[in-house]
Amino acid sequence: MTISSPAIPIEDPEFYLDDPWPTFAWMRAEAPFYFYEPLDTFVVTRHADVRAVAGRPSVFVNSKGLFLNDVKYQAQAGDELITDSFFPKCGEQVGTTDPPRHAELRRVIAPAFSAEALKRVRESLVWYVRDLVAGIVPDSPADWVSYADLVPIRAAIELIGLPDTEMERVRFWSDELEKLGGDLTFEELRAASAQFQSLQRFIVENMEAKRRVPGDGDLLTTLLSAELDAKGVSEANVVMFAMTMLAAGNDTTRSLLSGLVHELARHPEQWELLRGDRSLMPQAIEETLRYVTPARAMLRTATEDVEINGQLIREGQHVYLMYMAANRDESVFPDPDRFDIRRRESGRHLAFGVGIHLCAGARLVRTEAPIVLDALLDRFSGVELAGEPTPVTNLIRNGWSSMPVVFRP
Repeated sequence: MTISSPAIPIEDPEFYLDDPWPTFAWMRAEAPFYFYEPLDTFVVTRHADVRAVAGRPSVFVNSKGLFLNDVKYQAQAGDELITDSFFPKCGEQVGTTDPPRHAELRRVIAPAFSAEALKRVRESLVWYVRDLVAGIVPDSPADWVSYADLVPIRAAIELIGLPDTEMERVRFWSDELEKLGGDLTFEELRAASAQFQSLQRFIVENMEAKRRVPGDGDLLTTLLSAELDAKGVSEANVVMFAMTMLAAGNDTTRSLLSGLVHELARHPEQWELLRGDRSLMPQAIEETLRYVTPARAMLRTATEDVEINGQLIREGQHVYLMYMAANRDESVFPDPDRFDIRRRESGRHLAFGVGIHLCAGARLVRTEAPIVLDALLDRFSGVELAGEPTPVTNLIRNGWSSMPVVFRP
């Protein structure tokens, strides 16, 4: 049965900030395919249903848009997605490409996420993070987000192959890319997209520098020597892949790192568990990914009439995979609203998506987080919130724009 009442404002960022968990629990129990009529979209909240939709990528496609803004402004944008205006016109975005082309694009970028490439990033990041954490004054209020935000920028620069002297510029562009999921008008989104002409030129300049002097396994160097369609990767695709890496990797990691400190500050007994047994670190990271869910949800569009677990979805209708609700599904995660780093089933979370569109940067995120946790645990005995954190107002990203904390020596 399709239920579309009571009205649930999935287009309003404030809804996600005002304790949405009872609403999501009701949806899982009573309306697992809640129909949001204004956007002709089914909101999917059960873990099994999200997996079922994501497991059929040829039926539920990404190419019609990943974000609510794509559907919201479909008429005004015409033949293209409004979010496509942020990226090179002739480039192919991995996340919005369907099979079989999707696999070809993933193959091209895969070497940049190899064990060897991530080892190089890790070695660089360890020293950077230790210096960063050394700058935190014990027993003095600090905005943790201002520190956490720098880590994924540094990692992205290393992974892509950009100059580390350009961190501030890259950080600015990375922040601007968040507007993809912003609560903005069509005109505001169009205006925001104009910012990225300069980013595209910046990437092209660095791509040309890598042609002259290749790097050591970075993304730009990898793409310049790769083949796609029996020829080299186009300039537009090189720029596209670099921009996508900057957008996706940064948002997920900054939300995870902020979320780790937020939850460990709220649950000091969990911090003590981690201090006493660092083998719990992987579980702590997975539990935070589950509990915080950096990317709230993503869209798919049906290419044919299809029934999923009793719900008929018509060709052209959209489904909104609500990862944050699925990650609190009590049938998978007992007592789901409890943060517990010893939780055995945390690894079943859907924070990186699921199926062929699983986030390509997941391994990078899991490389960064332990480095930061190790540095904090080595230097401090505890952490406390020193005020009310300020959440990000965004349709896509769960996270904070500021988080006052005090680290104890």
